[in-house]
Amino acid sequence: MLAYAKALLVMPAWLRAWLQQFLSFLGILSPQQIALGVLKGSFDTLLLVFLGVGFVAGGRVVMDNQYTLPSSTQTTALKWAPIADRIARNADIPREVPLVLWFKENSMLANNPASCTGIIGAYDLVRSGEHPCFTPGPISDIEVSEQLIIAANEFKKRCPDITYYTQNPDVIKRCYFAYNAGSGAAARLDADQSAYVMNNFDEAHTNMVYSDVELGTVVVKQLGAWPTHLALQSLVVSQLDIEGEERPLSLAIVDVSTRVYDWLSTSAGKLSSTVLGVDGEMAFPTGRSLEQEDCIGKAHTLGNILLRPRLNPVSFAPILTQDIHGCSYSLPGVDISSDDSTAILYAPMPGEVSTFTDRWYNTTIRIENDEWIVWLLHPRSYLVETGPVKRGQAVGVMGAVGYATGPHVHYTIFDKVNDTFVDPQEFLP
Repeated sequence: MLAYAKALLVMPAWLRAWLQQFLSFLGILSPQQIALGVLKGSFDTLLLVFLGVGFVAGGRVVMDNQYTLPSSTQTTALKWAPIADRIARNADIPREVPLVLWFKENSMLANNPASCTGIIGAYDLVRSGEHPCFTPGPISDIEVSEQLIIAANEFKKRCPDITYYTQNPDVIKRCYFAYNAGSGAAARLDADQSAYVMNNFDEAHTNMVYSDVELGTVVVKQLGAWPTHLALQSLVVSQLDIEGEERPLSLAIVDVSTRVYDWLSTSAGKLSSTVLGVDGEMAFPTGRSLEQEDCIGKAHTLGNILLRPRLNPVSFAPILTQDIHGCSYSLPGVDISSDDSTAILYAPMPGEVSTFTDRWYNTTIRIENDEWIVWLLHPRSYLVETGPVKRGQAVGVMGAVGYATGPHVHYTIFDKVNDTFVDPQEFLP
């Protein structure tokens, strides 16, 4: 306080008067209040950091001890976490739920069982005729996504009071019970007595007996839905790297900030749509002309149609945010955003994929086949690295990494037959 008093003495009288008036206007009447405010702010900041560290460390304890998942399951969960998050947000259920349902029914394998019920065990849907038989055998990423969407919507239908932000254990356990046994059973019975929900949660819930229309009465060895939920939650929050690199705190903070950003951007989008009458869509300008874009040429029309780019790379609610640009840096294309700032990016065509960061620090997904090359810029994460991909395979998550002002994908197409960049509009459905 002595230093504060000395500083006041050397100030001009007019500045002291102004400072006193300004502090009074802010409701700060004394230097003691300033000091207490600084101390309180510092304490709150440290508390927030320690809470984040504790939360992530606690999640690591869960993963490393009681609810350990096989490494292959962890790898699959990390690959599908952003896709499951998008599906869960659309269905308004907790983000781990689609992965838990997949794990419970088919151990997170992309292979439909012979029972026709799919990787999500949709007995009721198939037997009622609401959904045809899920063809047994290996399935593509698109088919996995479709089944996770079905499971998420069924989960919400059977437990409508749950939301994306629900954290209450009793509510989540009851919802898993309702998904497995029906809403009526969940209302009458105790979820804590269900092997599907609780097996291996603790010593009181081990080797529980389970009755199922397909399996009959069996002793359960696999984790129940609730401990699996905890394990996947801690895995996703701590974001374990496949190679073992650990960056838990920073990525947990990114995860929280992304949720906040998503909520704010979604709210702003709804506000602009309802109040201002602004509605984004995949619409190109009327009477557009590319004459000034001398780097854009005509695409060939013959060739192998199976190799042609035929999908919009943005999987959910695509919005055109900028028409053709980029001739100056030899990567002309269009910018496509989405109502979902973490939309999944699909491969528009089959080919060999590679991922890298270019000289402008743009993360990049490049796919090439015998006739075409496509580039997808700015993804926040890759779901593939190198090797063959199929059309419609999930390859990344939309982001704003590099020279970008907001989440979007810069989509560029090169015609190898005519040796020229081409207009992506011709290839968008």
